[in-house]
Amino acid sequence: MMKKIALDTFMDYRMLSSLTLSPDGEKLAYVLTGIDREKKEYVSRLWLRAGEDDRLMVSDGKIGEFFFEDESHILFATDKRDEKKKDRDDEKKGASTVLYRLPLTGGEAEKAYELPIDADGFKRLPDGNLLMTGEISTENPDLYLLEGEKKEKALKKIAEEKDYDVLTESPFVFNGKGLIQGKRSALFFYQVQEKKLRRLTGKWTDVGSFRIHGKDVWFSGVTYRNRRPNRDCLYHLDLETGKTEQALGAKLIIYAIEFIGDMLVVIGADGKRFGDNENPRFYTFDTGTHELKLLSDADESLGNAMLTDVEYGASRFTKADDDYVYFGALDRDGCKLKRVGLKGVIETVVSTKGLLSDWDVHEGKINYAGMFDMKLPELYQPGENGPRCLTAWNAEVLKDTYVAQPQPIMAELDGEAIDGWVLLPEDYDPKKKYPAVLDIHGGPKCAYGPVFFHEMQAWAAKGYIVFFCNPHGSDGRGNAFAYLDLQWGSIDYRQIMAFTDKVLETYPAIDPKRVCCTGGSYGGYMSNWILGHTDRFCCIATQRSIANWVSMQGISDIPPNTHNEVCSADPFSEKGFAEMWDVSPLKYVQNAKTPTLIIHSEEDHRCPIAEGYQLYTALVYLKVPARMVVFHGENHELSRTGKPAHRLRRLEEITGWFDRYAK
Repeated sequence: MMKKIALDTFMDYRMLSSLTLSPDGEKLAYVLTGIDREKKEYVSRLWLRAGEDDRLMVSDGKIGEFFFEDESHILFATDKRDEKKKDRDDEKKGASTVLYRLPLTGGEAEKAYELPIDADGFKRLPDGNLLMTGEISTENPDLYLLEGEKKEKALKKIAEEKDYDVLTESPFVFNGKGLIQGKRSALFFYQVQEKKLRRLTGKWTDVGSFRIHGKDVWFSGVTYRNRRPNRDCLYHLDLETGKTEQALGAKLIIYAIEFIGDMLVVIGADGKRFGDNENPRFYTFDTGTHELKLLSDADESLGNAMLTDVEYGASRFTKADDDYVYFGALDRDGCKLKRVGLKGVIETVVSTKGLLSDWDVHEGKINYAGMFDMKLPELYQPGENGPRCLTAWNAEVLKDTYVAQPQPIMAELDGEAIDGWVLLPEDYDPKKKYPAVLDIHGGPKCAYGPVFFHEMQAWAAKGYIVFFCNPHGSDGRGNAFAYLDLQWGSIDYRQIMAFTDKVLETYPAIDPKRVCCTGGSYGGYMSNWILGHTDRFCCIATQRSIANWVSMQGISDIPPNTHNEVCSADPFSEKGFAEMWDVSPLKYVQNAKTPTLIIHSEEDHRCPIAEGYQLYTALVYLKVPARMVVFHGENHELSRTGKPAHRLRRLEEITGWFDRYAK
């Protein structure tokens, strides 16, 4: 009998992120994150790979953003996620970021620079000076310049007013950040020798992606005072004169910009065909004539939309290398690394069935981190016979342990194939009867795949058959498949039910009276929808969900224009309200019979906790068995990056609910 994956086994996993190649491409720095079981907190350390050896560089467990200063040194900041310490520092002396210099040849790190801002996105100029972004307040954008009595007075005022906020903008809140009223990401220039910091952008401008090209800086962003536009502009900044000009008006949602030679490549979407979640296109932008041209209209799903609960830290989105822009993309059941040149031809350079979580490239040489063949994260390089694994960080944790292998299964409805998978318990016997779990992914523009997912493996280890699928609305199959367009609760619901039917038909060992349902975010919305439309499940665990689109309006970081996917009218009109109510699970709650567990986080600003409260109150009023668990100090990302103790409690609550009604 092999070992079983327990609910708390995730505390032994190690995750890789922030892959960064040295300027000569010979060394690879990366962050390795694990969990301290005793303290129940994340520990992130900096490692350096040179040749075939991996060497620990920073061991204090709080490594933040880093970059190569030159071939022999790394500059790094400490992790800013210690919010209590950050709050104390802000009150006493204002925000700050300390960069430490670490020699790669050995020796202790020493303080290099202390910046009086909360900085990130560091980029080194050829002369050794630094560019970065930093958070500012529109009320006091030059707080970083104040000294002595003036600074003390300004900080005292901030401390006195910390118990209230005055809202004058929209959006005013964002998940994981809380209130963002009056805050902007500004571009800063730091003169290293003079130790002088200078803000380069106006106080109303919010900077997105930026790239250095010679003596110029190009960046995407928006300038606004009250309502943030949902399209970005492109700006040009002359480092010699400090002058900034708008080079392109608000036409696109700009995801990234990169230079191939002297040509600027803009990756963005206008949203005219498939709304604001439309897959971006590739454009060229002539920096001389300011002419924007379509480079490639390939329907690529950029980034990493394949879900897992074994991922932590920063990942790369795009990078220019030689004559190409490299980018990650999801293709149905696997992540790919692709590239596009100025001819507009897209090539696949790394093809996987699984999750490619982070990567870097130098002169065509690629290193990447990923999860393949139901293994935990490791480092890889492309090889002649497939991926060449470079590390064994997670080799021991699953040694002699049963890992359920995903059995592919496909259903069909409405002329579309529905990809899905089934995980079977160890020693599965088709003559026995088993409980089961339907797990519905979030998004909806995300996807499940043949990737290790801890919670699913833990349920399979407890004897459940676990099944999951990618219905219409999921990512990785192009814009048309991903676009629900007023079909929430219709085509997606029917396809999930058709997939459930297919699984029960294919695996008659599943006891149809002991099938549980769960999902988070969009998966929570769909769990709530299922609650009001069928009683085929023995219990439901709905997480960080949407219950009422009408009440969601204006209290979430989901902007009003995004509601156009669920209503055809102005969301503030009578018709818009009626249409949003029609696709709100709460409208159908009087049909509910299924025992329901509600998991919600108090600081969830994506799907605010009021959604969970409304559903819970309705179920109690209707005498439907209900239980609600509220996590304080957590946001929408509880299941993936929440405090380890909270993640475990969440999983215990859900599993206990399943056991209560399905065992």
